[in-house]
Amino acid sequence: MSKGCSHKNKRKTIFLILFFFSAYALSANKIGFVDMDKLIDNSPQISNARALITREFEQQYADIEQKEADLEQLENRITKDGAMMSLADLKPLQERARILDRQIRRAKEDLKDAISIRKNQILSKIQDELNKTVEQYARDNGYDAILINAILYVSDEMNITSEILQILKEKEKNED
Repeated sequence: MSKGCSHKNKRKTIFLILFFFSAYALSANKIGFVDMDKLIDNSPQISNARALITREFEQQYADIEQKEADLEQLENRITKDGAMMSLADLKPLQERARILDRQIRRAKEDLKDAISIRKNQILSKIQDELNKTVEQYARDNGYDAILINAILYVSDEMNITSEILQILKEKEKNED
């Protein structure tokens, strides 16, 4: 019984939020829209962050590639010469190949985790900067509300994404 009441309460709450938001939106004098996905994809801050992450993890990529080349060479040797080798010579090569394969898989997983953590750190800061830029633009230009992404249609006049993107590009130039 409490699940049904809870569900009804959630629906009521959502309805009230939508009602008040739509009443606010209708009374607002100036509303803008920002396509945050486009802003994120095209901002120089994000491009620079991607390049930074690539540079930070270049050595780990190179190490993994070297280990993969070593493993490939070892596996080729086992395949090519294994039939002619004694079991005493073949077993250590096979064991070394298994260990190297395990090290590569672990290294890839560790690198993936490290990149994910670093990316989240950097993107969090950039997301804050994007939000502050949009907010400042709205204040400076007399907007009453700025809507983002969850909009089905928006007119070109309301879409201020390109203006925000230009501000971000200018900020990036000034920081260089």
